[in-house]
Amino acid sequence: MVWIRAVRPTLLALLALCACIERPWQDTPQKREVDRGALADVLLTAVPPGLTPVGAVFGGSAELVGYRLEPAALVPGQRMRLTLVWRCRAELDSWRIFVHLDDTAGSRIHAEHDPAGGRYPTDAWRPGDLVADPIVFTPGTNPLRLYVGLYTQGENRLHLDSPGRGRDDGQDRLFAGVLPTGR
Repeated sequence: MVWIRAVRPTLLALLALCACIERPWQDTPQKREVDRGALADVLLTAVPPGLTPVGAVFGGSAELVGYRLEPAALVPGQRMRLTLVWRCRAELDSWRIFVHLDDTAGSRIHAEHDPAGGRYPTDAWRPGDLVADPIVFTPGTNPLRLYVGLYTQGENRLHLDSPGRGRDDGQDRLFAGVLPTGR
């Protein structure tokens, strides 16, 4: 019993010390591994010509370099392809991309997704990567306002540091421009 009283303060100190030791193997998120060779259609070697430049930066890590609409103007009822081009500036956690296409009548088209059809998530991006992220949608008859951002669960959005040529709507959502109709 006497030895327990003598050892007890030592045991308590040891337990307190162990509680303060960092355990990086438990807290460090693992980077997602992807087959980069299978991403030739979305992992670009240079900024493609014909982009509408934006240059918006989110969280100091992801830059929306620009976008391209194909065909170049909205055709009501026709499937359209909007390609966002992202540049990875620093390693990212897992974020999803949202695209809100709002028309003047109050309708909204939502495209919330993992980049490149889920094939190249943001937590696999490497600094310097240029990523093409295509979205296909069918517009109505009105011009569409293009809003873009990154989010995780719920409304947790990646901070919009700089809107570039766009505008910050105050909700970490970038107003990138208006997609015109072809009429």
